[in-house]
Amino acid sequence: MKIEAIRLKNFKVFRDVHLTQIPRFLVVVGANGSGKTTLFDVFGFLRDCLQSNVRRALDSRGKFREVLTRDSDDDVILIEIQYRMLITNVERLVTYTLEISERDRVPYVKREILHYKRGRHGKPFHFLDFSGGSGYAITNEEDFSKAYEELTREQQSVSPDTLAIKGLGQSV
Repeated sequence: MKIEAIRLKNFKVFRDVHLTQIPRFLVVVGANGSGKTTLFDVFGFLRDCLQSNVRRALDSRGKFREVLTRDSDDDVILIEIQYRMLITNVERLVTYTLEISERDRVPYVKREILHYKRGRHGKPFHFLDFSGGSGYAITNEEDFSKAYEELTREQQSVSPDTLAIKGLGQSV
């Protein structure tokens, strides 16, 4: 697996940043307070979300309002990671998108999407699509003999502050 791009919106110091063409070996250099540690904390944050839930991951960083970029126009934290991954012996560009917001001072997963292209052309297909704790996951996404419309979609519900992708790893 190789990370190709990272997009961060309203995550601490990163109001709207899109890092592209990330090399296999990356050195991060910058002035104090420029976001070097915050960039790496994105991965720690995702780890904490997977190990427990979004609320605990935010609480350990001072709660939602402390992680949300100050004076942001939008009350949504966006983390999007594009990476290359071998799926059915073909390297594919996979995109994982996570949007976190707050409702009545309680953080929740506003939207969570995992998608990639099944073929060389066309738009990426959503294999996991959740909003506010409910959505679907395609369970036979590697069955390339079936058309996208014929794939099995399993409707699921999770706690609104739990990542749906966490369930994919546990169901295997």
